[in-house]
Amino acid sequence: MNDESTMREPRRIKSIEVGFRILRLLEQVQEKLPLRDIAAGVGMPASNAHLYLASFLHEGVVERDPVSGRYGLGPFAVQLGSAALRHSSLVERAKDLLSQLRTQTRHSVSLAVWGNRGPTIVFNIDGDEYGPMGIRAGHVLPLLSTATGRVFLSWLPTEQTEQLVEQERSSSVGLAGNFDARIRDATIVDIARDVRREGIARTDPAMSGGFFAASAPVFDQMRQLCAAITTLGPELDSTAAARLEEALRNTADELSRRLGAPR
Repeated sequence: MNDESTMREPRRIKSIEVGFRILRLLEQVQEKLPLRDIAAGVGMPASNAHLYLASFLHEGVVERDPVSGRYGLGPFAVQLGSAALRHSSLVERAKDLLSQLRTQTRHSVSLAVWGNRGPTIVFNIDGDEYGPMGIRAGHVLPLLSTATGRVFLSWLPTEQTEQLVEQERSSSVGLAGNFDARIRDATIVDIARDVRREGIARTDPAMSGGFFAASAPVFDQMRQLCAAITTLGPELDSTAAARLEEALRNTADELSRRLGAPR
């Protein structure tokens, strides 16, 4: 294989790049623009620009003033920017705490936030022994069968989680083993009650390939759940598990404090 082929750029979707020219233009200006100015600004016919804007309108990335007909960035663009800032700030404030927890426990340590498909890993440090799967940033976790998921299930409003819960339950039907039965038959009220009482969520090692997982909530300045810190490693005896959970709780409490959560 020659150097030219190994250095070749990955294939890209041209239409997405063209569409982003419109979004970048709207981000740079300080006011909403009419269609003709947007088309001129990105160098495309107005009919083409209108098609892109129609799709962006449908997804909430742009909005159109009903009186003037001018276009600007929409509510979902604002949500994306806010999420990026929040996640970046959260990870930066958490990194040293997560590193300390990894050193103290020797287990994998991850930080997850709520994404549009469920609990999503935004930062991970591998432990001494690999878990049942390679956890990486961007990995989306189930709600019912993971400690991380059960934290979000216990503190988020039901309307945010119920659709995903039903999807997980239906996907478990017909599959063999106690693992699937536990998912299918899990009582959300009981899960939330137990996790809130303990201040921590756990998964049975029998449900996670012999590995022990524990997860603790992180709260923001409004005392709203904003993340979960999770450890994953080999099964522990009761004494060692208690020490790990205390360290996990302390780490989550300290990150909550850094984020301005009231005590």
